[in-house]
Amino acid sequence: MKNIVPTLLLVGGIAIILFGTMRKDEGQADIDLGATEISIGKSDASFWPYFIVGGVAAAAGLVMLVKGRK
Repeated sequence: MKNIVPTLLLVGGIAIILFGTMRKDEGQADIDLGATEISIGKSDASFWPYFIVGGVAAAAGLVMLVKGRK
């Protein structure tokens, strides 16, 4: 019962990171003109909040799981 919160944090953090990587290329378009390629769209800066929040949640869950087993 005490492993529910750490497990939810770990799984939720990984899910947030995966969701952020799926949204990373949203709104981007590539135009290929032979040897020239043009990228149009938003920058990838929107990926960082997902990585930070998901990483902190996953790390907290992992730490809580390891501490709980000792």
